[in-house]
Amino acid sequence: MGRWLGLVALSFAALRLAARPGSRREWLVLAGAGGAAVALLLGPAAGLLDALDRAWIVLVSVAFAAGAAVRPLPGARFWPLALRACLYTAAGVALLGPLTVGPSVWQEAQWEATRDASGAMRRVIEVAPGLYPAFEPTVRLLAAGWPVWLVLETLVALALAWRATRAARPPTPAPA
Repeated sequence: MGRWLGLVALSFAALRLAARPGSRREWLVLAGAGGAAVALLLGPAAGLLDALDRAWIVLVSVAFAAGAAVRPLPGARFWPLALRACLYTAAGVALLGPLTVGPSVWQEAQWEATRDASGAMRRVIEVAPGLYPAFEPTVRLLAAGWPVWLVLETLVALALAWRATRAARPPTPAPA
């Protein structure tokens, strides 16, 4: 949950910074969101998958805000910006992962995703034993699909940050 909130907060802060805050209130909102994001993202990492998630969060937030800065809010559309940010971030993580961790980074991430999915499903089976026949297929789906889940979570978080940024924007004056 903290990772997801960190993604929303950092994306919101990056978008506010890209919009060039002018008032003291806007700077305080930016500082609050940025501080919350940093606090959530600087906690201890729980393995390689968590480190990859954190790298993803920082890169996608920067890419999204940079895209919004190049094309300011009145003319920018959410879906092209968000999908482009995800694409650039996927390329960045694909390049940085093997460079920083080594060539086995994706096998290690897959193993960790499988272990995490298995642990989550075990907790579900403890509560609802009748779901045991779905254990293995669900673990496979969750473990193999972690990049898809990450992109879906990212799109939701970016949409929330986008919506909050548009709501926090001062109203544009009517043409005279």
